[in-house]
Amino acid sequence: MLKKCIIVLTKWFISKPKTNMVAYIPESLIDKIEELKDLWKFDEAMRITNWLLVNDPNDEDALLQIADIQYRKGEINKAWKAIDFLNSKKNNEDPLWLYIKGILEMEKNNRKEARSYLQKALVLTNAENHEIIRCYGLCEYWYWNREKWISFLEDSFSLHNKDTEVIYNLIEIYILEHKYQRAKNMIKHYHKNYNELVTVDKDISYYDSKIDLFEEFVKLQTV
Repeated sequence: MLKKCIIVLTKWFISKPKTNMVAYIPESLIDKIEELKDLWKFDEAMRITNWLLVNDPNDEDALLQIADIQYRKGEINKAWKAIDFLNSKKNNEDPLWLYIKGILEMEKNNRKEARSYLQKALVLTNAENHEIIRCYGLCEYWYWNREKWISFLEDSFSLHNKDTEVIYNLIEIYILEHKYQRAKNMIKHYHKNYNELVTVDKDISYYDSKIDLFEEFVKLQTV
């Protein structure tokens, strides 16, 4: 999930005006680090990232890469340290780092803490980032606020109706709540816009298999 945080959130924040921001890693180096991570060559990726931090200990992209490498290695407690450092630097007022902290808390099943961080990130972004909305909605679901989760997912969908994870989540919750016609409509949307769907940390084949099962189930409920 942290990979999706990095890709989706970074793209969104890049599109926003910035002030007092530190230098960022050149795109070519980011591509190299991402390639190494995808090949599970975490030590090599870490060496490059540490070299960047030697040159600039406050490089936010490098610190985020450190957290992601540690996260993928299963060292979540170590990943926390980089994110906590960044949040401390930003006085817990930067929605990107608050969001990622919330995701790490979700991974540790710390529901109350995750909800708190994600809620603050939601407020600071004026509820304009569809991924933050989606994940905050999941926190509401954990508290059995299912209608709220549906509402947040639908808000997320309205901001980015080609995000495959959002579509998948909506179909899933519609089925869980016996809203079969809505699920059916969302499945139609999936197929209609298939060539334009956006995936991040999962291959489209993952969703295809899930949607096929959902579609068969919904047919049985609506005959």
